[in-house]
Amino acid sequence: MAPFAHALAGDLECRDSVQPGEAGRVVALVTASAPVGADEVQPFHGLRAVLTCSTGTDHIDVAELTRREVTVASTPTYCSDEVADHALSCVLGGWRGLWTLGADVRGGAWEPETMLRRFDAQRLGIVGLGRIGMRLARRGRALGIDVVGCDPAAVASPEEIPRVSLDELLSTSDAVSLHVPGQPGAPPLLGAREIACMKPGAVLVNLARASLVDIDAVTAALESGALGGAAFDVWTAEPPAADDRRLHTRGLLVTPHVGWSSPQADEAWRAEAIGALLAALADDQPSDPRQRRGAD
Repeated sequence: MAPFAHALAGDLECRDSVQPGEAGRVVALVTASAPVGADEVQPFHGLRAVLTCSTGTDHIDVAELTRREVTVASTPTYCSDEVADHALSCVLGGWRGLWTLGADVRGGAWEPETMLRRFDAQRLGIVGLGRIGMRLARRGRALGIDVVGCDPAAVASPEEIPRVSLDELLSTSDAVSLHVPGQPGAPPLLGAREIACMKPGAVLVNLARASLVDIDAVTAALESGALGGAAFDVWTAEPPAADDRRLHTRGLLVTPHVGWSSPQADEAWRAEAIGALLAALADDQPSDPRQRRGAD
């Protein structure tokens, strides 16, 4: 809470916890990944706002909080460029076989005849054309990559990216990158059927939510050679269990939820979070953050 306490000194008192007798004084809750729903807000009868310092809000019961007239705010923009950069790095690294070739060399192999892929001969399919997805699309196009998109939310964008169905995107793309919010309780967007529909040898990138993908189906496809690679910045449990054998699947790259990271983003999230909190308390924005375009 230190950034909030410093920036809001004299306006709001910021604490990591409150005593039971002080619950009535609480006007806002701030979280990053901890869930907030009816049970969490029940003690705070004067609560006016909940802020999550994250791009996604799937850990927030937005419908219930909105019903209680509690404004929900998030920080959807502070790391959009960083996540797009991370996604593109994974796509290009997958096409050039960087993490598998590096592992092979460390294991004693040396195969200079390995055939890799040229970027401008590939298609990149982007699922979700919000802030991050569109940034990735621009980066891909700048490299001469054929870019297509699919947006389950039917978000309109000022730049024309060819739209295709999810099945067509999966079956024709040499890499697929996911940039959509998670839906609590929903089945994976890419289950075993969808993974089987993917173009042979394709690379899958998921920096959004682990729940979007059936990870067991992905590791099975990597083991069989149906997929050429997969890169995840999220996992079913973070950090993963030490005995999670899926992490050792050949062709799988897992980074520790750092797609957002840069010194610039580290500074920007504070400013965005504090601004969002003040706006929420002033009722200057929609109570449901999903009303704001491109939440992921």
